Amino acid sequence: MKSILKFLALFVVIFTILPHSFAQQKEDMIYLMDGSQKKGRVVSIGDDVVKFSYTGEDVQYELKKLTVSKIVFANGREESFASGSSTGNLNTNVAKASTAGNLLAVIPFEVVSNEAGLTTDAMRREIQQSCIDALKSRGLSFQIQEARTTNAALSKAGIAYADIANHTPDDLAKLLSVDYVVLGVYDIENKGSMSYGSGVATYNDKKQENKSKGTVVQSNNSYTSTNYDTKVQLSIYDSNGRQLFSDSRRPFMGSLDSYKGALKTLSKRIPLK
Repeated sequence: MKSILKFLALFVVIFTILPHSFAQQKEDMIYLMDGSQKKGRVVSIGDDVVKFSYTGEDVQYELKKLTVSKIVFANGREESFASGSSTGNLNTNVAKASTAGNLLAVIPFEVVSNEAGLTTDAMRREIQQSCIDALKSRGLSFQIQEARTTNAALSKAGIAYADIANHTPDDLAKLLSVDYVVLGVYDIENKGSMSYGSGVATYNDKKQENKSKGTVVQSNNSYTSTNYDTKVQLSIYDSNGRQLFSDSRRPFMGSLDSYKGALKTLSKRIPLK
């Protein structure tokens, strides 16, 4: 009888433990230096970056290896990155990376048009701010540098808005002390104008002593519409000059400010968390 009771007790213990073992972690856990965590699947570990995908997603993301504290894989294996650097400067680099975070700067857009009056610094800044607003609406974890700060740094460096295309993304990132830069081009072509009009004539008839007298009153309405063909190109680079994202959007109905809707659409396509 005692042996039967022992067997039943062992049976209960086994079935109590089994659910917990099956409920163990089925995903890789990435622990960052700033204390945050990311859950998903580690795709690869390189010299500088760790590539991973969030659970349920196929898109791959990159993390700077210096910002990773450790990885606990789904099978239970743990790999730590907090020590062991061939350069001997890992702690310093980690501190810098943790302090800098994911700071992103949007550069004033390049404007290309067959209408010279549109390629102004004011319009470049307007599109720059519209891009910042579109990115902020995504609720990304990036810190976005204020446009005034970005533009002031460019001005102090003697870089005019029209000359930005002559500088590489990594140079701009180092100049602005940011981790990522957003570069964009707004193409706007004046396709010509069309005028529309309409006229209405009204006859006022007056009778006096069996005689008819009248006057004709005519009104004309006209307006002119300018047709534009527009396209927005948006690219994101890291501080090493690597292109992380590039896409374009051509609005169906072109207008001077059609870049606003295009930037909102492009911001939703950015595969960054």
